[in-house]
Amino acid sequence: MRRLFLRIFLLFSLAMAAVATVLIVSSPFFTRSRPGVERWQRDVEGGLRERVERHAHQIERGERETPAGQRPAPGTERMAPGGERHGGLHVPIFVVRSDGTSAAAEDVPPEIGAFARRVGDAGEEVSERSGTVHMVGRPVTGPDGQRLVVVAAVRRPPQLVDLLDPGVLGWRLVALAGFVGALCFWLARYLTAPVTKLRGVVRRLAGGDLAARVAPAIAARKDEIGDLARDFDGMAARIEALVGAQRRLVRDVSHELRSPLARLAVALELARRRAGEAAGEQLDRIALESSRLEAMVGQLLTLSGLEAADAPAEREAIDVVALVEDIAADAAFETTGSGVTVKIARGAACTVAGDAAALRSALENVLRNAVRFSDAGADVEIAVAREGADATVHVRDRGPGVPIEHLGDLFQPFFRVEEARDRQRGGAGLGLAIAERTVRLHGGTIAARNRDGGGLEVEIRLPAKQG
Repeated sequence: MRRLFLRIFLLFSLAMAAVATVLIVSSPFFTRSRPGVERWQRDVEGGLRERVERHAHQIERGERETPAGQRPAPGTERMAPGGERHGGLHVPIFVVRSDGTSAAAEDVPPEIGAFARRVGDAGEEVSERSGTVHMVGRPVTGPDGQRLVVVAAVRRPPQLVDLLDPGVLGWRLVALAGFVGALCFWLARYLTAPVTKLRGVVRRLAGGDLAARVAPAIAARKDEIGDLARDFDGMAARIEALVGAQRRLVRDVSHELRSPLARLAVALELARRRAGEAAGEQLDRIALESSRLEAMVGQLLTLSGLEAADAPAEREAIDVVALVEDIAADAAFETTGSGVTVKIARGAACTVAGDAAALRSALENVLRNAVRFSDAGADVEIAVAREGADATVHVRDRGPGVPIEHLGDLFQPFFRVEEARDRQRGGAGLGLAIAERTVRLHGGTIAARNRDGGGLEVEIRLPAKQG
């Protein structure tokens, strides 16, 4: 049996046992002092006394004979029904000798006979409750001088309605509810608090914080939650090591590729001079692919640096509107002759704090991606606005868009929606990944969604400077 299961089982068992114990221990005290029961007993006793007195006076005055025995009625358990009714209950009247024997032909129930003897010995009216039987007896002397005892009895336990008294039960129920509620609250906190903290660490890890670890107090527990915390820490350490090794590999390979690429460029120029026009087309192709490879290596180094950083390299005030206008002017110049138009919708002035060069590179990557996938004659729109505490930049195109199931992968390194077509357009799948890392490093968010009518919209949000 696992330790956490045993703890839960024992705690719930103890809680239920405590409640049951309180109920069992306290029930005799409040049932004895129930106002409802006491009222019922007083009412019944008063009715019995009244009937005993009336029958005793009749016997003393000789107005009635000793009642003959009759058949017991159902529910009276051999108590003769030849008496009267009180409050809906049958009240048998017994006239017995002082020695407890019947003055009539019918046998007297044993408890009535014993009670009559006690009344005869006492020589006065006696009221007594034995179990569920409530009896009142009074000694009387008949016209012939015979000593008799008149007994009125009723058999009926207090009903549920007699026991329910909010004035008595209320505070006990409140106390019980408070005790059980406090115990269950503590139990719930005890079980869920470490799970909640563990969930927060999992979210940090999922958000990219590879150094996220569970608090030592949770990892030191000796139950299943402690086991889970230690396993999680081991998993996080392994992931951090693997990702770190992968990043180092990319960075090292990128650095190592730069030297061969530089030598390749020199060798290419030498080959062009010696070959002349004969191999011009082939050498131009080699130069193109070499430049693409060099650009990819540069992007890899940039991405590796962004992933290793935990804050922007510089912190300066950046006018977002001016930065976007600059980038848009460069893009408009680059798209001359392609038929794609870059339009700017300027909003309120907004300033952010960060690395201007890094943010410029991120916005250029997003804008160039929009231009690259736009057809001739289409417009690419850039909208800058101040929304609450954020500066927002929206880049909208009328390209083919992205399948909805791939929108979440758009900012992953080397991701391509359509592999062959993207290669033809010259994309390596790193531009948007660099933009995402840069924006996140500045405390912002970047997201993409398809536009109504076709095309893609990329929204960048950055914390704006106040004042």
